[in-house]
Amino acid sequence: MADKTNIEWTDSTWNPVTGCTKISRGCDNCYAERFAERFRGVPGNHFETGFDLTLRPARLTQPVTWRRPRMIFVNSMSDQFHKGIPVTYTDQVFDTMEQADHHVFQVLTKRSSRMSKYLQRRYVDDPCPSHIWCGVSVEDAQAKSRIKHLQDAPAATRFLSIEPLIGPVGTLDLEGIHWVIVGGESGPGFRLMNP
Repeated sequence: MADKTNIEWTDSTWNPVTGCTKISRGCDNCYAERFAERFRGVPGNHFETGFDLTLRPARLTQPVTWRRPRMIFVNSMSDQFHKGIPVTYTDQVFDTMEQADHHVFQVLTKRSSRMSKYLQRRYVDDPCPSHIWCGVSVEDAQAKSRIKHLQDAPAATRFLSIEPLIGPVGTLDLEGIHWVIVGGESGPGFRLMNP
């Protein structure tokens, strides 16, 4: 976890999972992978296994202990809806978010259909609580289908991360979307954003 972060649109990060695998062009220059892989093989380092998908159960209840309300980016170093994460573990993450309702949680995924199905199963009668923001990444027009998955999900608060913006997205249907972040790619080999 990071009590403070340089990410402009959040206050803190919480990583009950680290590691991921690439699923789209937006993953090509992943900042999280680049950071974690620097420490692969360093004995005792938190990222000794690099960017391999790793559940971190010791971190599951961290936000409950944070007294000062804050906006928390969930899994800045992973994707909560990765197919390698058991549904029972995702349940525990959502249990914590529901319990720590003095915070705002920002859950961002590229695996939008998995998130939508999960939310439909978990929140049958009422939408996901409004302090749990559900979002999808859209890096170009090929990723626009994620928006429809998000719109179909029973979420009270929905957001888009149009980043890294690596290609034209065209016209976006923003019905039911409450917040949009736009940004370019950073780091070595970054692809230019053309506004």
